[in-house]
Amino acid sequence: MGSESELAMDEAISPELALVCPELRLKAIAALPDPDWDTVLARVRLRASAAAVAAPVRRRVPELLMPLVVAAIFFVSVTLGTLALTLIADSVR
Repeated sequence: MGSESELAMDEAISPELALVCPELRLKAIAALPDPDWDTVLARVRLRASAAAVAAPVRRRVPELLMPLVVAAIFFVSVTLGTLALTLIADSVR
């Protein structure tokens, strides 16, 4: 039996093993093909433009107003609860 670093390069190397064993990490990195940066850049730009088109602007308004609505509901419920408890306490006296 050989050590872990003597695995054949056509075998799949688990990411965890590549993190633990520096020799396997270097072999795995060396086995990767060089990326075509123009293609990578084009994909990133395409995804970014598609995300910008897909995200409607009208959804941002409710996202910005939601904390205000929650705070208003909390304020009104606390105020009405305090008023109700005050009226109950006054009626008991």
